[in-house]
Amino acid sequence: MPTEASFRFSTYLTLALACVAIGYAEAALLPEVAAFAALAVLGLGVLSFLESRVTFLSIPAANRLGMAVGLLFLMWAAYRIKRELDTGEFINMGWHMLLVAMCGPLVMLAVVAKCARSDKHAGDYWAMHGIALAGVGLSAALAEEPICFLIVGLYLCAAIWSLALLHLCRARGIVPPIPGGAQPATKAVAVSTDPTGHRTELRPALACALAALACAVPFYLLTPRSSASKADFGKPRMEVGYSADQMVDLNRTGALATNPEPAFEVVATNRDGSPKTDLSLEQRWRGKALRSYRNGEWKAEDDPLPPIAPLALKVSDWAPPDLGPGQFELRFEVPAKLRAAFLADPVQWAGNRHAPLAELGDGPPRRWMPVSDGTFFWERDAARPRGEPRRYVQYTVPPARPDAGPAFRFADPRFASHEGIAALTRNPVARVKEAADAALAELEAAGNKLPANWREPISRLPRVEHHDAVTRALAAHLAARPDLRYTTDLARTNRTVDPIEDFLFHSKAGHCERFATALVLMLRSQEIPAVLVLGFKGCEHAGGGKYVVRHEHAHAWAEALVRVPGTDPEHPEYHWLSADATPEGGTDAPRPGASWAARAKAWVSDTFREYLADYTPEQRKATLKRFAARMLQPEAIAVIAGAFVLLVGAWNGFRIKRASAPVAEPDAAQWFGELAAVLAAHGIRPAPGQTALEFARGAADALRAKPGCAELAAVPLEWAVAYYSQRFGGVPISEARRAELDTGLDALRRALKG
Repeated sequence: MPTEASFRFSTYLTLALACVAIGYAEAALLPEVAAFAALAVLGLGVLSFLESRVTFLSIPAANRLGMAVGLLFLMWAAYRIKRELDTGEFINMGWHMLLVAMCGPLVMLAVVAKCARSDKHAGDYWAMHGIALAGVGLSAALAEEPICFLIVGLYLCAAIWSLALLHLCRARGIVPPIPGGAQPATKAVAVSTDPTGHRTELRPALACALAALACAVPFYLLTPRSSASKADFGKPRMEVGYSADQMVDLNRTGALATNPEPAFEVVATNRDGSPKTDLSLEQRWRGKALRSYRNGEWKAEDDPLPPIAPLALKVSDWAPPDLGPGQFELRFEVPAKLRAAFLADPVQWAGNRHAPLAELGDGPPRRWMPVSDGTFFWERDAARPRGEPRRYVQYTVPPARPDAGPAFRFADPRFASHEGIAALTRNPVARVKEAADAALAELEAAGNKLPANWREPISRLPRVEHHDAVTRALAAHLAARPDLRYTTDLARTNRTVDPIEDFLFHSKAGHCERFATALVLMLRSQEIPAVLVLGFKGCEHAGGGKYVVRHEHAHAWAEALVRVPGTDPEHPEYHWLSADATPEGGTDAPRPGASWAARAKAWVSDTFREYLADYTPEQRKATLKRFAARMLQPEAIAVIAGAFVLLVGAWNGFRIKRASAPVAEPDAAQWFGELAAVLAAHGIRPAPGQTALEFARGAADALRAKPGCAELAAVPLEWAVAYYSQRFGGVPISEARRAELDTGLDALRRALKG
């Protein structure tokens, strides 16, 4: 039977793992919770060591300790609430979420205080397990990292082990029942042949945990997933996705979570009405152009750039324009919560023709108006119901250059020499020019990266007619720099400088927004007008010309306003040139030659994100489809058939061997050694040449003389009689009788300890 030591260890281990899970999950949200967790684990370790050596607190003393713990928690909670009122640190999370998260330290303190109580009964243990389970549930809701789920898995194994021992100890009377409750009947249970009586029951508990896991994982992967958006709890989830407020803050740090939720849908149709199934899966979807950068933040500006000339044809009755051969139609449906519109980039249009975009509603299509920053805006439709998705159509053709938009002139020819373009060349980070000059010097030294005579001799800046070539060369250079690394785990190395200076000279790691911002500011440092564009890159073909763009396709890139070569300098034409400085692939995948540890970490992270954290209905369908395809391959069928034959053969061989093997009776002398070991620990040992019965009689006399043991003096005699019956009489001891003997021995063990 299990000893009190194994039960005590399993209980404290379970509670400690629950505290570790809470501390890890809330450390990023409330840093001091990690200190609470460390103190709780230390306290549980001390209590585990002292429980069998000293007397714990009485109920009144335990209640006073509970009041002190509650007062400590209230003091910390008051500090946290006042800090939130002063700073608004968690304003986006909401008060209700913050208050729930603040329950974590209370759970840990309550567990430690409960453990310090003496004479704990079954109800106390169930209460401690319930509190720990609530804390683990809170940690699972707050954290989405693999390490947190590993801690939760260890907790579950320890909890199953501890609850199994609680059941056995409750049945044997080691753990007293709830006051006023019924005493459990003695149960016949399996026993150990170890003469010391040590048995932890860890193996069967682990087997139960693994069996539950083996059933739960396939059930989780196979059951239908909800199509609703995933609810976020706790710290605001930083994720790859389009920002509804069209603001980019490069000061934020932390891991960006992948968001596979659909952002919007597009239906592509050829000119003849047939579905267009060959749309590029790397298509860029232009959203918002940002021009103002200050202190690590890009912000949208309300004042638009001046109109372009010639304007698209102003008509009241809109009709699709004729853009030439290869024209096709894109119908968008964008949810209202995005508060934005997206267009296939570059937008193809021609002067003195109908705009290539129109709003779709109940009435006739309503044309969109072009803006000189390369985007279009829709005419306000007050009649559109609030919350309804935005539906519009775009007519386009495959561009001659996928990185360049159509040429245009500004309606105000003075704009190029005034504040307008000058605003697009502001670079507030001085050291960015240092990085741009070094990059251009390196490109010039390469000999074939830049056109001849590309630099002005006096200003040493790129000539206007070479802005196109310089932009593309800088973008390619930034994307290929070996010292810059793409990552979605955002960090700052030097917080005293601008995030882009930190990116280029210190951390040298970041995601697409950092690469794009660096390129925009590098271009501006060379007097090349540029903006940051937010949107998406990529899509998934859902069949029938329907394409789905997901939030995980969100992307940022730079666009430079460059002069079209050969145009009149007095009335120049411009076009927007897209430049993407993000390294090819743009993933956290380990580079070639990475260590096995880096590859293993990447595999664990990708698998966890794909099948647990971001497991969507679409991902489930794709997983089942891949699994079915693999299982139908001849090699897989052969392996499954072979494994089945081997399993059946092994099972039959085991059954035959088990049926033919003689049943081994337990050695009576071995299990009688349990009684001898218990008595020997308290100085009662058999004399040389003494028989088992003589030893039992002498032990009974010694027990009668010990305080508190007189009522158990018959236990050694009962064990001796059972020993003689089995060894010399050939009468095996039944399980029920053995359970009675074990119960008496346990009572004797406790009496001797007292």
